[in-house]
Amino acid sequence: MIFVNYNSSWIIAILVLVGAMLVSCATPTSPTGGPPDKKGPEIIRTEPETGTTNFSGQSITLHFSEFVERSSLNQAIVIEPDIGISYNIDWGRKSAEVQFDRQIPDSTTLILTVGTDLTDTNNNGMSSPKKIAVSTGSEIDKGEIVGKIIEAETGEGEEGKRILLYREPYDLTKKADYIASTDTSGQFNFSYLPQGKFKLFWVDDRNRNKIWDPRQERAQPFKKEFVTLEKEDEDTLGTLFSTSVDTTEPTLQGVGLFSSNRMRMRFSEDIVLSDSADIVITDTLGNKYSPAWPLYIQPSEPYILFAHSGDTLSPEASYSVNTTGIFDGSENPVADYTGSFTGSAQEDTTQQRIIKRNTVSGYYPGESFEITYAKPINEPTITDSLKVVEGDSLIDSWSNVDIEQNVLRINPGEQWKDGVEYEVRVWDPAVEDYRKFDPQIWHSPQMGALNVMMEDSTLKNVRLRIENEESGFERDTLFTDQVEIDNLPTLSYKVTVYHDRNTNGRWDYGQIDPYVQPEPYYIRKQVPVEKGLTGDLTIEFPN
Repeated sequence: MIFVNYNSSWIIAILVLVGAMLVSCATPTSPTGGPPDKKGPEIIRTEPETGTTNFSGQSITLHFSEFVERSSLNQAIVIEPDIGISYNIDWGRKSAEVQFDRQIPDSTTLILTVGTDLTDTNNNGMSSPKKIAVSTGSEIDKGEIVGKIIEAETGEGEEGKRILLYREPYDLTKKADYIASTDTSGQFNFSYLPQGKFKLFWVDDRNRNKIWDPRQERAQPFKKEFVTLEKEDEDTLGTLFSTSVDTTEPTLQGVGLFSSNRMRMRFSEDIVLSDSADIVITDTLGNKYSPAWPLYIQPSEPYILFAHSGDTLSPEASYSVNTTGIFDGSENPVADYTGSFTGSAQEDTTQQRIIKRNTVSGYYPGESFEITYAKPINEPTITDSLKVVEGDSLIDSWSNVDIEQNVLRINPGEQWKDGVEYEVRVWDPAVEDYRKFDPQIWHSPQMGALNVMMEDSTLKNVRLRIENEESGFERDTLFTDQVEIDNLPTLSYKVTVYHDRNTNGRWDYGQIDPYVQPEPYYIRKQVPVEKGLTGDLTIEFPN
């Protein structure tokens, strides 16, 4: 028998070598420690450099500022124009060689774009796309088209919006010749384009196949249907205001019971209640059994609605519901509920408590101050304990009070007094103490105004909407040239304006095919209105 004495140092060396080989097959990672990395990767150098002419190679090498998440590069790379060239990637430590499967055709400007999908190992994305252009001819195409996409609801740019570009003759059922994505400010850029005539539009390219599917994907046109470029020409598409059109009805996913009367209704998305919101409980045959009252939408879960049945819901019976006046944020009504639920014998153990007040910004002189409770108000303690401080006077018994289910409504009489400060003290059973509120009253001396003028005074049928989301304040008007909106509370407002060319009362964002030009649109947030003053706002629709 032969015994072999292995040197332990050799074993350790072999294990270290094997471990290093295994690690080299995965994405390298940055060293740990130090401040958190929040900066995305950059492409610091390429081989060849962008702008290279008479290119005869079959690969482009990218050098990164840091280790990147290798799986993200395939998603980030776009090769244009779309001439059917495939590629493989050969990795270095902080580099990647993009190897094409065949030679680039003669006299062709090839563009390799690395989009913002590329991330580092800490999942930080590139701040903007990077283009590398090479030409197999003696010249490189230098045409350029730029533009911007802004969210119509927020007035802000959004990263990653995709724009398809087709060169005439075009076929919208096939892949686009070129594609661009917006950066964090909403800007996009098509560069290194040949001369020609192009059709461009934004599309929600969900499957990222560079083809617009009208049945499943949203798309909007720019104010120009076509852009024609001469050699080394530049042009701009201006600003497109994108909007997500939600036509899907919210659904009632289920009804749970906390008691024989208290219902918890869960919807498929966030909901809002109109003034005419109504719930009717039916039996299994569809016959009306009982009305139910919407109590409140759960503030932390705006897709949950609590309601109260007028009649007891027996555990021996099944029920269904019909709803009206309940919508999602796009004003789609709730779809008909086809399910059913069983009643309950459980006693209501919900603790009575204050949920919310009707606004936190302020009240017009004739507007009521409302407090919403968790369940219908049956305890006389709540109304008997109500106190109102009017100036220096404490009023123990405020005469003008209404109760509607779970809402305590404190009315001003004719109106709240001008120049008088109020404090409302409302009993909260949950803490067995008063909650004190200091409602601000908007009297005329505390109001301001806004004078809105059109830069182009020849435009007619201009629609303006001014709103403050926190207070629920909104006002709409139709005007030409100039309008003054007075009696405005001293708040900051979002102002949206559009030219209603076809006078249909809504903003039309255009159509791709056949082409319909979008109506001019304007948005500005945080427009202040100051006490006793009239502010001026001049509207100029962006190019």
